[in-house]
Amino acid sequence: MTSDGGRPLVRLNLPAEPGRPRDRSEPALPRHLRATVARGYRPDDTWTVPVRYLLEDGSSTGDQEKAAAALRGPGEPVFTLVAPTYVRRHTLAEQEERLDRLLERVDEAVREHPGAGFVLFLGMQWSVPEEEKEALRRLEALLSRAGRHRSAVRVAGLSLPGPGKPRTLNAAIAVAETLGCAGVGWLDDDVTLEPACLAHLVGDFLDGGCRGAVGATKIPHAKPQTTSRLLHRAKAVAGPATNYPHGCCILVATDVMAGGMPDRYVSDDGYVCFRLLDPDLPDPLAHLRLVPGARCHYHVAGPAGETRRRIRRLLLNHLVDLADWPLPVTRHYFRHILFPGMWPLTGWSGSKGVAQGVGNAAIKWVYFGWFAAVGAELYLRGLFRRPLRGIRWAPYSTASAPVPADAEPLA
Repeated sequence: MTSDGGRPLVRLNLPAEPGRPRDRSEPALPRHLRATVARGYRPDDTWTVPVRYLLEDGSSTGDQEKAAAALRGPGEPVFTLVAPTYVRRHTLAEQEERLDRLLERVDEAVREHPGAGFVLFLGMQWSVPEEEKEALRRLEALLSRAGRHRSAVRVAGLSLPGPGKPRTLNAAIAVAETLGCAGVGWLDDDVTLEPACLAHLVGDFLDGGCRGAVGATKIPHAKPQTTSRLLHRAKAVAGPATNYPHGCCILVATDVMAGGMPDRYVSDDGYVCFRLLDPDLPDPLAHLRLVPGARCHYHVAGPAGETRRRIRRLLLNHLVDLADWPLPVTRHYFRHILFPGMWPLTGWSGSKGVAQGVGNAAIKWVYFGWFAAVGAELYLRGLFRRPLRGIRWAPYSTASAPVPADAEPLA
């Protein structure tokens, strides 16, 4: 791999095309397993839906070119940021409070990096016509509030049918490409960004030549539910797969997301990770950087039933990715990110003592059992040509962002 200015060029991985023959150089058994599992998932949904772009002057358009033209100003924006949510997920007052905090973080980034212009999209998804009217009303109120804030960032709204976070992301990515933005980032509505979090992300991204992806360091907190507390403790022992940027707070080079996320993929951070993971580098995560100074807080899990559906969705996403992407990439992800320390299959992890290593292995094997069961389902579906037609959205009934001073952090 060549380099530029001392930095390695970023190789973007490509997934296998559904229905196309697999690489014959891949060993027969993994090729058969991966191709059959991949065939077991054929989504009916598409991320391409009509989008209404709302602008600060009160106008709206369904044309991304017109939206981009309206967002141009003195100095081209370098970054497009997206704040996606759902009309039923919060009250307007809660969304206004979230907007105020978000604008504070963006203003910090503008002050720290005055040459980097920003466009901020407020995404509002809906499911029925009555909700569409409410989504438009809320976006108008939020844009009016942003105007009174007198922030240096240009703000616009996205109204579109849901569910599916990639729909909102793709609508904003299309404008970011038209504007020629170097990076596109998104921030979930159930996380709390610490002061200067976004400024640190932008600084690291600029220092890295606007390549790859950077993400905030995630700080987990337990909810009162038993399930949340149990998973909170399990994460403390086993160490979750959070050593690469996650979609709750991430900034990605626009070329990584060119054309938007394909309809087949539901997990935004999974897509970014598999696009950029490079096992041929001394550090395979060199283009997937966590920024220590950028910290965000989130809640672990929720009620038992909702958590179970959430984990199943997560496992389906893992399996689809592991089936689709190049074998060296998926092998590294499986061994070193998803199931590290699952002795004897993926090696021993005893850096914190024997007890921690045993506990880590035990938790990983339990999780692997669930993973294998879901994988067997997809395999059989692929074998008998009865594919799963969608990976259902699995929201938590409450989506509150933690208050770092009051919540119980992971020890």
